[in-house]
Amino acid sequence: MLVERIFPRDTKRYTDTQKLFEKSGNFIEKFSVMKLFIIWSLTTCGTVLSIGLENRFVYWDWSSGLAGLVRLAIVSVLFFFILQPNKLWTLGSKRLGVNELASHTLMASALIFFGGIGGGAELGRFILNSIPYIFGFLGAALVFQFPLKLDESKGEWFVENWEHKYYYLGGSSLFFSVGILAGFYLDDPVLSTVAMVNLPFSMVALIFPEHVRHLQRARFFPLFIFSLFLCVRAPWFLIPLIILFFFIRTVNYFRYGIAYPSFGVDFDEAALYNDV
Repeated sequence: MLVERIFPRDTKRYTDTQKLFEKSGNFIEKFSVMKLFIIWSLTTCGTVLSIGLENRFVYWDWSSGLAGLVRLAIVSVLFFFILQPNKLWTLGSKRLGVNELASHTLMASALIFFGGIGGGAELGRFILNSIPYIFGFLGAALVFQFPLKLDESKGEWFVENWEHKYYYLGGSSLFFSVGILAGFYLDDPVLSTVAMVNLPFSMVALIFPEHVRHLQRARFFPLFIFSLFLCVRAPWFLIPLIILFFFIRTVNYFRYGIAYPSFGVDFDEAALYNDV
C-alpha cells in the first residue's frame, strides 16, 4: 500500500498522522462499516439483473450509474440508522438461528428488489430471475455460520465451533450448484459464472481437514468475485467499492498498524474480520 511507504510505522510522521484517524476508526467500529460491502453488492445486484434482462449482452454500461449511486446512498442511510443500531444484520458476527437466517434472506431479497426498481425488466421475470441469486446469498451466508475468533496470545485466528460443518458447508455447496444450473437455464452469465467460481471455496472447506484458512478464503473471495462481476456490467460500482476499500484500509493502518482489508487470508492482527 502506498501509504505504508509514505508513512512507515515507528516514524514521527506516522505517529503524528495517527491522531487524525482516531475518530474515523471509532466510526468504523461503531457502525460496522465493513458490512456495507455486502449491502451495496446486493443492491447493485438488483440493478445489474434488471439491465441484464433488458439486454443479455450489456457490458461496461455507465447509464445506470447515477440512479445506482443514489440507491447505494439510500441503503447506506438505512443501514446506519436502522439495521445496525437495531442489530438486524448480524451475519458473520455469530452463528445465526433459523429465524435469523430467514430474516437476513428477506433483507437480502429486499435489497436486490430495491436495486432493480426503475429498470425496464418485467416484474414477474425479474422476481423469477432473482431467486437463484437468493440461493447464492444463502450459499455464502452458510459459510459465515462459523464466526472467526482471535487468539490474542498467539496472534492467530481460529474457529471456535466446527459443529455441523458438513451440514452448513454441504448446504453452501448445494446452493452454489443450484446457482450454476439456474444461471445456465435462465441464460444469466453473471449468475452462472460467479456461482461456478465460488463453488470450490465451499467444497474445499467441506472436504479438506478443518483449517481456518479454508474458511477465510470461503468468506472473502466469493464476495470479492461477486462484486467484481457486477462491475463488468455496472463499472460505476467500482468507484464506491474502491473508495470504501481504501478508506477502511487506510484508517486501519493508522489506527492499528495493519493493512486491512487484504486479499491475504493469513491475518495475525486483530481486525474487523467478522464484520461482513
